[in-house]
Amino acid sequence: MELRSPVVIVSAFGRGHWLAAALSREGIKTTLLDVSSKLGVWPSEDLEGPFGFFRNERINESQMERLYSDDSFEELHNGFTLWLPEGPLECKGPLTKFKIDSSSLSPQVKEVLLSTANDKLQRAVSRNVTSFDFDQSWLLHFAHQLAGTTFKPNALAATEGEALPLFSSFLVRQATRDGLEKSFAWLRDKGVEVIKPQKIVDASFGAGKTVTGLEIAGENQGLLKLEQLVWMLSSEETYFLNDRLGKYFFNEGPLESEWCWVRYRVSLQSCSERNSLPLHTVLLDDVNSPWTHENMMVLQRTSSAEQFDVWMRIPTVQRFNKEYLTNRSLRMKEILLRRMSLAQPEVLSFPQEYYYTYAQLGAPRFPVFSAKQNSRRGRVAYGNLHLDGPEVWPHFAWTAMFSRSELSLMHIQNWWKEKLLKEQKEKRKEAGL
Repeated sequence: MELRSPVVIVSAFGRGHWLAAALSREGIKTTLLDVSSKLGVWPSEDLEGPFGFFRNERINESQMERLYSDDSFEELHNGFTLWLPEGPLECKGPLTKFKIDSSSLSPQVKEVLLSTANDKLQRAVSRNVTSFDFDQSWLLHFAHQLAGTTFKPNALAATEGEALPLFSSFLVRQATRDGLEKSFAWLRDKGVEVIKPQKIVDASFGAGKTVTGLEIAGENQGLLKLEQLVWMLSSEETYFLNDRLGKYFFNEGPLESEWCWVRYRVSLQSCSERNSLPLHTVLLDDVNSPWTHENMMVLQRTSSAEQFDVWMRIPTVQRFNKEYLTNRSLRMKEILLRRMSLAQPEVLSFPQEYYYTYAQLGAPRFPVFSAKQNSRRGRVAYGNLHLDGPEVWPHFAWTAMFSRSELSLMHIQNWWKEKLLKEQKEKRKEAGL
């Protein structure tokens, strides 16, 4: 059986849904192949991650529609919250201006963080960020590193990637499987064909280094012919999905991350500190120590008042080491107990990596790469292949995902216009006009 679609998006975990809808809205037939179920045993909480959603002027109406096609978000009235040793810093609370004004941050850094700096000042701070003392600039470095896909030491973090708009409106949600299914229904309503193949068996190629089709197995099986391919998986996810496809698209091999995020489920007993925690809190134990392991933890409320998800960033090489994960949990409990003496923290479940093997889980959900690996990220060998996903995003927040999809949209729109113009010229020629 032969299938055909001008544009094919290979997606997982909700990636690329906005792009698919945007292409369909332009009248470009688009097919989305969802391979989420083929990339490991992951609960909904692990699909969502610990980064929330910062809403700012870069997010347009169609992107907001995409976000709310899934599980609903809840806005935190006091914004993004950092729990520092000296107390909480709420980025939209009544004391925010006072705390920022009285902080040791430099005036220029404050302006950049608060989005009040003009373009010239933003560029100047970006170029010279390492000339500031760390206590004058640490929050800007933190804004770059928290959700970043590239790891650099604290005092160099702002030299890589993009900063999260920490002082924008901040929203979080509790993800469910039903939410992802709702998003598929939304895509179908937009005219996108959604296929969940049992397997992507192989790919076909044409002249001029182009991908011409994907062979899929399942309810819709056969060669799916295409003209433009958007690949939303990392190289490691691709190799886990199908080693052959990995060699085609990432012939240098899978790019293994230096760090990754893992999630513990923890119980905290009722006490004043626990009860005052917002839906999402970043606990930073020591600003001057590396923002990894239990020194930087993201605490997220669940549907149970006593249960919290605790995320931390650990070396990828340790993700399946049970002893290592256990030791991290003990140190995590010490810090939580120090901050909340009556909470009696207990680990209810360890990260998925504690219970499953690599063969069952595959690549980490939120990989963080070494800056030394930058030269290998985003390289393509085919003219009609558009890479998207963790290896090419500057960070894991929605703004970065949408920005990359906007770039793919622009390239494919330009290709589509040229294709239609060429077809019109050929018709005129055949008609003798």
